[in-house]
This record gives sequence, C-alpha cells and structure tokens, in this order.
Amino acid sequence: MGSIQLPDGDTRLYYQDRNNGSIIEVVISNAFTIGVYEASAVLVPSSQVRSNSPVAVSLVADGDTFLQVHTFFFSPENILSQYYWEADIGIQGGADCGTCVTSKGFVGVAGSQMLYAMASSATSPPTLRVGFVSAGSPDTISEAVNTGSGWSVASLSS
Repeated sequence: MGSIQLPDGDTRLYYQDRNNGSIIEVVISNAFTIGVYEASAVLVPSSQVRSNSPVAVSLVADGDTFLQVHTFFFSPENILSQYYWEADIGIQGGADCGTCVTSKGFVGVAGSQMLYAMASSATSPPTLRVGFVSAGSPDTISEAVNTGSGWSVASLSS
C-alpha cells in the first residue's frame, strides 16, 4: 500500500485489491479527521500486477502544484513496473509506456515485498528513485533511478 498527500491536503491511497488483483486509487479530500471519501477507481488492471505485489508511490510537486504521481509495483513476471499521472498528459503506463521503468525490464526477486519510491523536485527535471530486491543482485537492495535521461539500475555496495 502506498499514499501521497497533495499540496492542498488531498490524499491518494493506492493498494492492490485482494479480490481481483488490480491496483486501486482512492481519493480523499484531506486527512481522515476532516476529509471525506471522494472516489476510487482501478489504476492498474489485474492482468499487469503480480499477485500480492507491494505498491510504492511518489509525488513530484512544485510548491503548491503537484506535477506527477508515480505508482510502482511488480508485474506477474516480476518486472518492476510503473504507471504515472502527469499534469500535461494524464495517465501513462503499461507495456507500451516507453518512459516508464517497465520498459527497462528490471526483474525483482519473485515474491519479494521490498519496494520503495521517492522523488526529489530539487533537481530539474525531478529525480525518481525506486528501491527493490533485484533478481540480478538478490543479497542487497537495488535502485532504479531516473534523473531525466532515462532509467538505470545500481545495487547498494558495502
């Protein structure tokens, strides 16, 4: 499960539906103490998500404006995968998304629940980092990184 809070307080929750396996986005107007449920929808179809996949989310904002929301998960083939929303173009994702980490074919360890995401707006373009356990380096953490010129992966060394 992952979540973000937009600069105006709106909240988004992302989780894998236990009944059909899709990833759901839930929109809440603010913190539960003052906000209300607004909507929910399927973000990622179940055919693209591994059963029991972890979900990680990151937000790219510029002051009071949110620019991108990135959702990461594993495909049924354990490929590190991504859907994202961008203000100018809407939702992008799936096998045909050339700008998504999915297109790089980075493979995670089957069944691993380790997944994190972070974004930094301190650089232009923003930097995205996604941590996972790579099948190529299963004894450490790997990070897929995009600094604006495409995705690369590196493993943590001691």
